[in-house]
Amino acid sequence: MTKPIKITVSGTDHRGGDAPTVEDLLSQIQDFVYVLREVESAVSDTSSSEIVWRVTNATKNSPLTIEVTPTPKQHAMNIDMRAEKVVRATALGFQKIAQTGERPPFFTDQVLDRAAKVYARVTNGLATTVVDFGAYEDAPILNATPSAARDIVKRLDAAKRPAPISHRELGSLEGFISKVELDGFGRPIVWLKSRLDGQVVKCISDEDGLDRIGHFEVSEVLKGLRVRVHGMMHFKDLEQITSIDVDGVHVFEADAGLPDYASIVAPDFTGGLEASEYLEELRRDG
Repeated sequence: MTKPIKITVSGTDHRGGDAPTVEDLLSQIQDFVYVLREVESAVSDTSSSEIVWRVTNATKNSPLTIEVTPTPKQHAMNIDMRAEKVVRATALGFQKIAQTGERPPFFTDQVLDRAAKVYARVTNGLATTVVDFGAYEDAPILNATPSAARDIVKRLDAAKRPAPISHRELGSLEGFISKVELDGFGRPIVWLKSRLDGQVVKCISDEDGLDRIGHFEVSEVLKGLRVRVHGMMHFKDLEQITSIDVDGVHVFEADAGLPDYASIVAPDFTGGLEASEYLEELRRDG
């Protein structure tokens, strides 16, 4: 036999009462039930949902308590074991978030977003939210209070971000020279501003990797010479480059040395023919 969950929501008003707004009350219950539905999808062997969460009771005293009970989508289907898995995974998931800030099993990014909203409302409009899973064995009570909710919201945000993984790989980076100097070991260092995302990367050369830059006038370098360096790239995480051990440099032609519009456009290129006629002539000539 399926067992209910009791959700108690208390709010605050300007007179010190515990009546929540309609929006906060309904949103709090909807977001929590959303978590239950998504956890069901994660713990089950199939993507289809078999549980419908129905309101089966509501107290009239204050603070307001809503009782929701898992019921089968299909008549006479037994969902007891499924409901036990879902409720226990949800309760233990909220407990893990509150205690460690780590991502619980079966909690996707979307579930973490909704869980964060449940806690965030306790810091803005609601006084507390208590979810009593007492009818389910080994399912700890969720007690969201303002004193803990702010830290938990920060933990949830951090849990969504992947841990930085440092690595290295062979590659190249194109950008503009922003600074040239020597390090404490006498090695030449070029600070390169990436053309794509603007991050400034330290380029180091033990051998002759940066020699080509030395042949240019200081004024050319300081104006932001455009180059592409290649070598071993050291990453702080998936996107942030910390440094490059440069094996070689390609220096791009200065803009002033590139052909302009006038030098590549021939006004009488088609001999007075329309473009379509000119192409047709080319086809006929083979």
